[in-house]
Amino acid sequence: MPTLFGRKEKAEEADKAVPLGDDQKEELEEDVSLLQKEDKASVRKVISEVKETIKEATRASLRDVKLLEEGRCPNCGRKTRQFLFTTVCEYCGWSSFITPKRGHVTIHLRNGGTIESHTVFRTIQGDVLGITDDVVRVRVPQDNIGYIEYIWTDDEIAERREQLRRERLVVCDWCGREVQWDEYVAVTYVAFGKEQQKFVFCSERCKQAFQKQYPTRIHRNCYERPCEGCDECIKRYPDEETWEKLEEKPARPEDKK
Repeated sequence: MPTLFGRKEKAEEADKAVPLGDDQKEELEEDVSLLQKEDKASVRKVISEVKETIKEATRASLRDVKLLEEGRCPNCGRKTRQFLFTTVCEYCGWSSFITPKRGHVTIHLRNGGTIESHTVFRTIQGDVLGITDDVVRVRVPQDNIGYIEYIWTDDEIAERREQLRRERLVVCDWCGREVQWDEYVAVTYVAFGKEQQKFVFCSERCKQAFQKQYPTRIHRNCYERPCEGCDECIKRYPDEETWEKLEEKPARPEDKK
């Protein structure tokens, strides 16, 4: 039986404060002490601005996560392509990748030398930080880098393939059948209460059976009315995602009968 009144969302992980170094702590304490002596209102204003910045960053991060969960680019909203360790948007060039956990990374230098690290990060300036055992071991200027090679273990590749296979499984909200997302999957957005909900089906037959069993309110008419521009409910999905409702996939063989 489909859950008509929403599924529980995964709990979002709380942001962890980054510990400051001794020099940074001392500088912060001096700045706060100076402001408190001169103008306590300024300190309160700064704290308020920091909290607002964190809220805005959290909203942006949540939006990006939700878009990625729906296979959408957080930059332009178009569909992305998922590879084993990389997600790429062919439209705007946005990409995201995972670095090896059990393998390692090799930085190939322009002079022919190599540097191995557990993982790497690129700074705003373009330099690459080589990190091993949570310690920055090397910082390589951008001009000295030829290319970066990611060395994956066979076990890690096999585990990632299985993880992606499970993630692409879709459970039909009508019959409970499991199908791969690459197969035909019908999507319906509907609001039985105040909030918009999303239901997926393995075939048009299951989708139509669901809609017949659970009709919507007449003034909403969610099954026929596009979500874009509708203000009859509280939207839980960005407009870019609701466009999937209008996208057609080839009919499954049993639906052609």
